[in-house]
Amino acid sequence: MVTGLALVSCSKDEVYQNRESFTENTWERITDGKTITFSNIIIEDTTSVYDIYVDIRHTPFINEREVKMLMKVIYPNGITRQSIHTVKLRDRFDKEWVGEAMGDMIDVEEKVKRFMAFPEKGTYTITITNLGKYSEMVGIMDLGIKIKKSNPKDYKNVK
Repeated sequence: MVTGLALVSCSKDEVYQNRESFTENTWERITDGKTITFSNIIIEDTTSVYDIYVDIRHTPFINEREVKMLMKVIYPNGITRQSIHTVKLRDRFDKEWVGEAMGDMIDVEEKVKRFMAFPEKGTYTITITNLGKYSEMVGIMDLGIKIKKSNPKDYKNVK
């Protein structure tokens, strides 16, 4: 079971931010709860490009070392684009947690899409589906997305 929490944008470049909390800190992989839907993403500026971030809050007792997910972006006209992403929760030596830790909460933010165009004005939807290796991801508290206008200066740094 997932419950929503809408957050108000803090930045003029931030277009959308929302988090979904997991009941009992568990994200299913097989049942109906495997897909989280972020709806009412209103895009008015089609000339800009955007970055999409995934925010993950988990406990140190999570049963995964990474979060593997399928992201679908559904356009106002019904066209769907999908991609698979993996967000690492531990460093490359598997010793330390990645992200900001506060007690038994660890927050990880990762940019999963850069310079993405939203070619038509309207309301978009993004879904994220759990592709983890276990039937349940235990220890995940919530998952969110944030969409911000890309910084044009970052174009120079893209390889």
